[in-house]
Amino acid sequence: MKPAEYKQLRKELGLLQKDLAEKLGVTRKTITDRERGAVKITEEAALAILQISSDYGQNSRNLELP
Repeated sequence: MKPAEYKQLRKELGLLQKDLAEKLGVTRKTITDRERGAVKITEEAALAILQISSDYGQNSRNLELP
């Protein structure tokens, strides 16, 4: 998953960075770093946000996992 896809998915879910961070059990800085591409989005991180997306009833998209 690319940083722009990660950020777009968060926005589609209507979540602020701090809200997503709380749901994932990470800091807001971690979310910011993922969205800026400062840290690699691991497969585990990508799957976690996709699970939240599924929980919110969002359609799955064809996103490239690392």
